[in-house]
Amino acid sequence: MFIEQKVVLTGAPASGKTTLLNIVNHAEISCYSEVSRAIISAAQAKGIHRPFLESPLAFSETIFENRLHDYFMESTLPVQLYDRGIHDVVAYLHESGYDIPCGMELDCTNFTYDKVFVLPPWEAIFEQDTQRMENFNESEKNHLALIETYATYGMECIEVPRVSIAKRRAFILENL
Repeated sequence: MFIEQKVVLTGAPASGKTTLLNIVNHAEISCYSEVSRAIISAAQAKGIHRPFLESPLAFSETIFENRLHDYFMESTLPVQLYDRGIHDVVAYLHESGYDIPCGMELDCTNFTYDKVFVLPPWEAIFEQDTQRMENFNESEKNHLALIETYATYGMECIEVPRVSIAKRRAFILENL
């Protein structure tokens, strides 16, 4: 049914990416969870409450390496679906005013996604928590940075409509 492809869900914090990934549940799709929550939780357990702010480059490199690892995971299924991609790291660094390490830039040039689904900011479902510390205005800025970054690396962004989770799932499956 599906052709072989690497697909990423990206977009504003708290826009429903993880919820959507969790319900895709299709026999031909391997789903890869967001890695940053576990990394943030581990840092917080060590007393580092905002790891990006305390050590932006080290934190970003850890996230990037984990996402790159997922990118190269072997799968027997035709579709690999990722909750955020390597390009998200570059977008966040750029939005925060940090230089992008040349290795990250090179990897982002060489390793792209076949489809990029973008979930826009959606205030009605937006929630902050202990790992998601951005406010809604920051979420909107991050969203724009993500679109710009994926476009810079030659990928077309497909906006996922603000509809029910079931309709979002159908939208993804129809557009693979």
